[in-house]
Amino acid sequence: MKKKFLILTSLIIGISSLAFILHKISIKEITEQFISAKIIHILAYTIVSILLMYSLAWRWNVILKSQNINLSFQKVFNYRLIGYGISYITPSAKLGGEPVRALLLSNNKIKFSKALSSVVIDKTIEIASSAIFFFIGVITILFKLALPEETGIILLIFATAFLSTSIFIYQRLASGKGLIVDLCKSLKIDKIKSLKLKEKKISSFEKLIIKFFRHDKTDFLITMIISLLSWILMFLEFKFGLLILGYNVSFSSIFLIISFLGAALLIPIPLGLGAMEASQIAVFPIIGMKTSTGVAISMLTRARDIVWSIISLMLLCYYGLSATKTIKKALLKQ
Repeated sequence: MKKKFLILTSLIIGISSLAFILHKISIKEITEQFISAKIIHILAYTIVSILLMYSLAWRWNVILKSQNINLSFQKVFNYRLIGYGISYITPSAKLGGEPVRALLLSNNKIKFSKALSSVVIDKTIEIASSAIFFFIGVITILFKLALPEETGIILLIFATAFLSTSIFIYQRLASGKGLIVDLCKSLKIDKIKSLKLKEKKISSFEKLIIKFFRHDKTDFLITMIISLLSWILMFLEFKFGLLILGYNVSFSSIFLIISFLGAALLIPIPLGLGAMEASQIAVFPIIGMKTSTGVAISMLTRARDIVWSIISLMLLCYYGLSATKTIKKALLKQ
């Protein structure tokens, strides 16, 4: 009941925030920016979005093969897409779909612990690569954009902390020392009876993750290169998205837009309601653009994510799983 109350509360906050924003900025002002959209830009945006999703599946497929898990790429892509869709629907800071991915993998006669370890590795790579590119991006925009001093300092502190944490985690895993067992002990999670976590099980699970970072160096390098490719595709996606609205924006400005949007999606609100729009209202004046354009690009991003989510729910039905039950399982894992 407490979890349901929190979800309902976050949903109400999100809807209220979105309603307030749309009250302040007329819908007509937002929709007018789509009128002059060119077919070539819409087509380019769609193709890049698809390629971006395939790059994420490719990275996970490399990790799966390193663990001797051989599935068809189409199935890996479908599972990755389902995870993406569930994460978007649930108020999980982009984590709700990860247990679902592991669950889908385990339906192929793969141990759940092994399936989950591949998902954790994929998420760790995603976070580590994001930390590196985010730090580089912050340094770049500090030189190229005339940001307010406070904004620049906050971005630099956050980027440094993000990168330092990622380096620490990588060093622990690459050296074989691990992190999860020690963390569970320090937080006394292994003592919670309802979770039924035993040190041996946790240790066995962590060894699979350590193996990848310590011994599968080639695969690690490949996943980092794919992550770089996915970042390039993400930039291109926003580039074409803004061209749809009639604006040719510099890559440093796009980086700032992505950064604020990424931070907004960490707020535990389903569909990022209100949070996405608020983040863009904050960033667009900084780069000298109208707030209505910020709301328009967030609406375009939301439309894309809703389409992916609908496809992911259809795929869940294809694999014979109840969308409602699977989402409930995802929420219980959070």
